[in-house]
Amino acid sequence: MQKNRLFYIWIIVLVALALVGCGAGKSPQAPAPVAEKNTVTIQDFKFSAAEITIQKGETITWINQDSAAHTVTGKEINSGSLTKGQSFKQTFNEAGVFDYHCTPHPSMTGKIIVK
Repeated sequence: MQKNRLFYIWIIVLVALALVGCGAGKSPQAPAPVAEKNTVTIQDFKFSAAEITIQKGETITWINQDSAAHTVTGKEINSGSLTKGQSFKQTFNEAGVFDYHCTPHPSMTGKIIVK
């Protein structure tokens, strides 16, 4: 009887190890977010993409993925302070070139070209 019990314990251990090895019991991970068209990511103290060309009437979305607060500031643009995870959207209805920067970090610059 003792041999049968040890045999079953070993089977259970082997099955448990096999399940752990193949990923069973792990929480499924959410897929990484995919940048949508006309999205600027703020990360590592830079705007990425730093330059975007769009058509009149299109909207740009800036998303702050940095631990520091940033702004999107220009002659026609004013996001206010964005903390990590916050976003700002702006629709451009006039053709032109719209330069912008981050007020606390002026070396961070970007450009929207509207055709």
